[in-house]
Amino acid sequence: MLLHANAGMGSDSLIYAISRWLMCQQPAGMKSCGSCHSCQLMLAGTHPDWHKITADKGKNTIGIESIRCLTEFLVSHAQQGGAKVIWFPAVEALTEAASNALLKTLEEPTDNTYFFLECRDPASLLATLRSRCFYYYLSVPECKTAISWLQKQKISLAQVDIETAIKLNAGAPLAALTLLQPENWLKRKQFCQSLMQHLSTKTLLNWLPELDQPDAACRISWLISLLLDAVKYQQHAGNYCVNQDQSSLITKLATINSVDILLKSATEWQNCRHQLMSVMGLNQELRLTSQLINWQNALHYHN
Repeated sequence: MLLHANAGMGSDSLIYAISRWLMCQQPAGMKSCGSCHSCQLMLAGTHPDWHKITADKGKNTIGIESIRCLTEFLVSHAQQGGAKVIWFPAVEALTEAASNALLKTLEEPTDNTYFFLECRDPASLLATLRSRCFYYYLSVPECKTAISWLQKQKISLAQVDIETAIKLNAGAPLAALTLLQPENWLKRKQFCQSLMQHLSTKTLLNWLPELDQPDAACRISWLISLLLDAVKYQQHAGNYCVNQDQSSLITKLATINSVDILLKSATEWQNCRHQLMSVMGLNQELRLTSQLINWQNALHYHN
């Protein structure tokens, strides 16, 4: 099963629940019993036939050696006499060599063996890997359903804030809940206030400390959404803005940028974010500084 889901959709909980049911020695319909030996082992996180395959320690990729070890495990009988379950929480982390090695295992799996391959972007996987899986997309709930659920989590913010958090996280309720925690929501508020200040004083380079943080990729995503909201505002489609709680900032961005500059800047920031996430050893501060200079020059050019 190739499970395609956005971060914050609870896909890990879903896979764990299905795994427990598959492992259970006396399931009750679609539920695991919770009391058999297999269920106790799953609850303790020590079931010998349940394997979670993640990136090698100190790396962000899953190498071929991990797949070779997995293959050796699969040829043996299940220690509890039931199913064997393999879970890849981020199958995109497989190197090409590891992906090719896994293909052979998926073509001829051993009896009573289940694979859960979780991904955020199926297009980044080998086509041959995708073709050997059942594909399922875990769709996001309707916005009103997500709002209702978040309000029950004792979120004491206005509905406009809750809606903004949902939209910033592509509709994923758990990710929205994390963003709405007081310390995280305050970070975003300060991020937007600081941007407004430096746009007004034309000192964007001084805004660098707000971007150059451990969560820089997330902060760049916030910036991109603001730039695209400014495009919507210019096209008289303000009702479709993501950041409904930042109308003054969106108006400011729309005033000092043309549509062309807004779209070009959004693309350049997207490229910057991708590089920071994918290029090992890239100097984050220098890359962000370079991009801020480009954006500031574009603004001065327009003015």
